[in-house]
Amino acid sequence: MKAARRLAILACIALLAVTGVGAPPSHLEKLRLLPAVLIKGETGWSIDERMKRYKVEGVSVAVFKDYKVLWTEARGLADRENGIPATTETLFQAGSISKPVAAAGILKRVEKGELALDRNVNDYLKSWKLPDNELTAKRQVSLELLLSHSAGTTVHGFPGYAVGEPIPTVPQILDGAAPANTAPVRVDLEPGTKFRYSGGGTTIAQLIQMDTTGRRFPDLLRELVLVPAGMTHSTYEQPLLPDKLKLAAAGYRADGKLLPGQRHTYPEMAAAGLWTTSEDLTRFAIAIGRSLLGDKGALLSKEMASKMTTPYLPDAQAGLGLFANKRGSEVYVGHDGADEGFQAILTFNRDKGYGAAVMANSDRGITLANEIIRGLAKDYAWDSYLPQPVATVALSPSELLPLVGRYKIGSNDTLSLSMRDGRLYGIRPYGEEYELYAISRDRFVRKAHAIDYRVERSGDAVAAIETTYEGEKQRLPRMPDGARIPSDFLQQGDTAGARAAFMKIYAENPEDGAVSEEGLNDFGYSRAYGGEFAAAIFALKLNTELRPTSTNTYDSLADVYLMAGDRASALDTYKRLLEVAPKDPKTKADLKARLVENAERKVKDLTR
Repeated sequence: MKAARRLAILACIALLAVTGVGAPPSHLEKLRLLPAVLIKGETGWSIDERMKRYKVEGVSVAVFKDYKVLWTEARGLADRENGIPATTETLFQAGSISKPVAAAGILKRVEKGELALDRNVNDYLKSWKLPDNELTAKRQVSLELLLSHSAGTTVHGFPGYAVGEPIPTVPQILDGAAPANTAPVRVDLEPGTKFRYSGGGTTIAQLIQMDTTGRRFPDLLRELVLVPAGMTHSTYEQPLLPDKLKLAAAGYRADGKLLPGQRHTYPEMAAAGLWTTSEDLTRFAIAIGRSLLGDKGALLSKEMASKMTTPYLPDAQAGLGLFANKRGSEVYVGHDGADEGFQAILTFNRDKGYGAAVMANSDRGITLANEIIRGLAKDYAWDSYLPQPVATVALSPSELLPLVGRYKIGSNDTLSLSMRDGRLYGIRPYGEEYELYAISRDRFVRKAHAIDYRVERSGDAVAAIETTYEGEKQRLPRMPDGARIPSDFLQQGDTAGARAAFMKIYAENPEDGAVSEEGLNDFGYSRAYGGEFAAAIFALKLNTELRPTSTNTYDSLADVYLMAGDRASALDTYKRLLEVAPKDPKTKADLKARLVENAERKVKDLTR
């Protein structure tokens, strides 16, 4: 009888082990995710709540403390379509976190005397040369300028190449030559004078590594950084080799849709090509931290690690590979990353040996990752990382009602305040609604962004809202009832009304942000990225009408036609660009040349 009971108990234990019933909650299950602004008394969200909210399929998190990996966990799906769960061995694309890892490889060779940080990059380049101009005559481009994003080089980032698309060589990428899908990398700011993020500059550094060694970049970085740092799962192979491909996550868009082909290929490996795990990223952070301590056998010398984590320009945050952010008395260093369908964050205390990495297979991964990082910062008492929680007050409906209305941000932008169930909500055109929390009768905050809202009154009436974000104040006057902006007409499908509203603004001030060339361009692209192609094309077509000799306006319109899948209209617009370019008096010659070269390539592609 006792033996039978014992067998039954063992069977129950085995069943519980298989099903997970009764198992203690994991680190991620216990974690409470936190917003940018902390409200006293609120405990945050669960990981599952926020993954569902942001349509994130899979996430991987690793935490380290005292220069050792504390734990790593994964949640959700690496591949929804095939039902493959995310695990701690799932590979995610690191996006721009590829850059600091690649920078460490450069600095490793500088230590060996094989490269010099201050030498002209053209002394090292063999298969391609960075074209000189009047700006490089003032100061030559060097590796330290490339790694700190202060070389004045163009091309912010790269979209990668979808499955089946031809893959360009690195020289083709740097010249913007077919089949490259980005503009040529050139110097158009005086080197060493200003920070400007440039994946193009990082790609020059990649070519230097290849040209000076004659080796494949993935092999070189595996030897210089990945193996010494203990990043045993990581690789710069693009595309992935079969043994790694079976571990790779599929990428997903912000709306939860699968990225066509599951993942893009990035020949710009140093800028965007690292496949890795969250644990491997923390191992890289630990390697840099130990290098800063001057540990024997560390990845880098203390001098080189200091260069990585100390801003190169006094008014910037970029070191030679990592960004440094001061929080109170502490300095946190790290990098964000975004490839198509993937986003990630690596952050750690520069001097105290703790931090975390979060990787997700989603275009909204960074939003989720920031909330995870803040939750970890609270649980592990990271020094000076979190803001102090704010206390809210309860306002009655009669106190909130006078705030309801619209407030003018610009000629084509508003803040609309509404009340529902005794709560105050804000929304901007095409944006997401968010709740505003009262700190006092005349001061409000929102959770997602550290924006302060103060009420300006005129007698009993609300005259304006003043916002403060990162020290910058902006006064938003209350709009009269019935006043409309161009976006209002577009949201209602009234293009005639939108045109009349835009033209009224243009007649009063052609350089108003709503109708300037840059303003209409930005509005068009923002709508296109939001899937509102009709509004996007309307705005960009209007830009070509207002500026019929601007090469850039036609380039943007053609680009969005392609995004919308209208190849015929894109082809016609690229042809029109080529007709207009010789008559364009305003576009800078180097930009115009790049746009013409791109248009010629697109015309060939679209007429095949």
